[in-house]
Amino acid sequence: MKWLGSIFLKAMSQFHHALHEFGRFNLFILEVLKTLRTTRGNLRPILGQIADVSIRSLPTVLFAGIFVGAILVLQFNLMLAQYDAQSFLGGLNTSAVVREVGPLIISFLLAGKVGAYTAAELGTMRVTEQIDAIECLGTHPIQYLIVPRFVGIIISSVILLAIGLMISVAGSMIVASYFCEMNHLQYLASVPRFTDFTTIAGGMFRSIVYGTIVASVSCYEGYTATGGARGVGRAVTHAAIYTNLYIVIANFVTANLMDFVSMMAHNWVEGTY
Repeated sequence: MKWLGSIFLKAMSQFHHALHEFGRFNLFILEVLKTLRTTRGNLRPILGQIADVSIRSLPTVLFAGIFVGAILVLQFNLMLAQYDAQSFLGGLNTSAVVREVGPLIISFLLAGKVGAYTAAELGTMRVTEQIDAIECLGTHPIQYLIVPRFVGIIISSVILLAIGLMISVAGSMIVASYFCEMNHLQYLASVPRFTDFTTIAGGMFRSIVYGTIVASVSCYEGYTATGGARGVGRAVTHAAIYTNLYIVIANFVTANLMDFVSMMAHNWVEGTY
């Protein structure tokens, strides 16, 4: 029974720590949002962060976009060929990329590349007391350091998603023409049937949600890092793990939300006519 009580106490301690971290995280995000709403003059730093994040992540997004589209079109072709339904290949592939795969893959790339970099950068500034020095100079560190990175990552995620989706669709058409014996017009013919404005808006909405998660977790973990170099490494690890975990949970929530919105819109249209 002793080991059972020890396990229970350890579990309760971990639960208490998780609740404490969740509360600190929410207070941090509220402070960031309040600072964003009440301050002005951050346009230039925000644009600099957007350019920095986009340029740093663009090669990875382009490379991944080409191969994600290529892999999906080959897999869909294998299934559709069994039912002689290859005419739907372009529409199904484009819909899958825009709805699900594109936002998810790009957010994972941002989490591993931009999120980890941001957490390491802010964590290094925290443990070397640079943030404390900024406070001593009378500058609000949330406004000076966090807000530009927070907004920049969110906007960059949408920009990178749009670029990645276009590259993915283009790569899919090339692969379909060479490996599936389908010309570009045949590939694009079924796209409007499966991909409309609602699909694109849903993909952009998911990109904003995932980008917000990447920005929030990476900034929080870096800003609250403690314990020297080891603490910075711990912050980077936590940022990568928690970001991917929250993105998977958000993927489930947004999928159900988009299905609900789509169903309500369909019922409204049917009721109108």
